[in-house]
Amino acid sequence: MAEKTRPVVGSKIAEIKQALKDFFFGALLLSLYQNVVRFKRKYDDIFFSLVMGEFLGIPLLGNYFTIRLIPYFLPELEAAKKRLLRDVDILELLKEGPSVH
Repeated sequence: MAEKTRPVVGSKIAEIKQALKDFFFGALLLSLYQNVVRFKRKYDDIFFSLVMGEFLGIPLLGNYFTIRLIPYFLPELEAAKKRLLRDVDILELLKEGPSVH
């Protein structure tokens, strides 16, 4: 005979607590979080293009410090190259709105 398992009360309370936490995060902070992530990506792209511009075809003076930073940028090199060199659609810029830097 198979034994019946009873639901654990603590796990139900934890699930409800997590659901409420997710709901309030989505209701109050999601747009702020998305803006912070978007700005971080833009600043990272600017920094990456300044430091690793030689890989992207931007003629910058390569120096000792750039060579020292290459091992730290290798894991994200391909993704950053695709993101920086992709064609930008004018409709995407209009969707973001005039307040975007």
